[in-house]
Amino acid sequence: MIRRYNRKQFLLVILSLATSALAYGCAWSFFRFAPGFAAGFYDIGWSSGLEMWIAAACLLIITVSGYSSWKSGGGLRGYHESALYHELDLVSGGTVMVDLYAHRITGSAHLLSQIFLAGPLCLLRAGTLWMGRIPNEPGLELRLGQTLSKLREINKWQAMTEHPQHSREILYLAQIGKIDFSAIKGVPRIKARPSDS
Repeated sequence: MIRRYNRKQFLLVILSLATSALAYGCAWSFFRFAPGFAAGFYDIGWSSGLEMWIAAACLLIITVSGYSSWKSGGGLRGYHESALYHELDLVSGGTVMVDLYAHRITGSAHLLSQIFLAGPLCLLRAGTLWMGRIPNEPGLELRLGQTLSKLREINKWQAMTEHPQHSREILYLAQIGKIDFSAIKGVPRIKARPSDS
């Protein structure tokens, strides 16, 4: 049980790190080449060294922004939840066209912002998953199995305080997903799932 859970966590860590590297790579490429491309339209003198500094500064800003979002419990957001989303009263053909073109711009900006923020957020998620592994202590697997069997025999919702000697095992079982955990009424309540699914 513990080994399978930790293996799954390890695979999620690898996936999160790969996603983070891809997102950081996209952000680096965008901020490395887009400013020079835009400056070329206006015949502004542009050095590759300046492009590197701009890209590095933008990655730093993205990392700080992603960390502050993660620290406040936020994460990647849907377009409808973002500050870029708008709703116009579609009362005429002109407002319909303005709404259409505005959504093309704000939708693209939202998509880019979420791709860029995925870099630090996936990196932090990888760290959280790595720290959330269950220690493979001697006897812990056996204690988890015994606690799970006992909770399955009871087969009802009950307060976690009814099992104070097994609180650590119960928390690990909830982390693994073998029991349902609810704190809606204030006191944490638990119920074992009927099968190993």
